[in-house]
Amino acid sequence: MVGVNDDPMGHPPAAAPMARGSVTTRRLLGTLLFLIGIAAIAGIVVTTTIGQPTVALIIALFAGAFFSRVAC
Repeated sequence: MVGVNDDPMGHPPAAAPMARGSVTTRRLLGTLLFLIGIAAIAGIVVTTTIGQPTVALIIALFAGAFFSRVAC
């Protein structure tokens, strides 16, 4: 091991540049996020119209938590 018993530590390995997502990946993730939002809104509307406001509130809370996590 390098650096044991007061030996010189040596040079740390060079950090690789961070890979950035391609435009296609960003569009795919953006589309997925958009579809999740549409599904959440549709779920809230449908459960409200069939008379289950408690389930609609639960869906709204989970969707709000999800989107607040994505935004941060």
